[in-house]
Amino acid sequence: MRENITAMYARKNFGRLLDKTALLGESYIIERAGRPMAALVSIDQLASSKADAGAMEDALEKLIKKIKGPKSKKLEKAIAEAREAAAGLTR
Repeated sequence: MRENITAMYARKNFGRLLDKTALLGESYIIERAGRPMAALVSIDQLASSKADAGAMEDALEKLIKKIKGPKSKKLEKAIAEAREAAAGLTR
């Protein structure tokens, strides 16, 4: 379950949130002034996200290798956008 919480709530309840994240697999989006600023997720969830991003990058590389002939500007743009999206998942 993902829950949005305020930064002030996170600060006051950090120990409890840490336990719920690590032990129960809960995750939190921490907001300041109504804007999402950070996330609190378990190490397992983070590792899974990184693995998913790595798998997407591998699939993209295989697709690029299958395409023969000169790359079009449109294809190059799509590849760059996909790489940026995959990199964003690992941050």
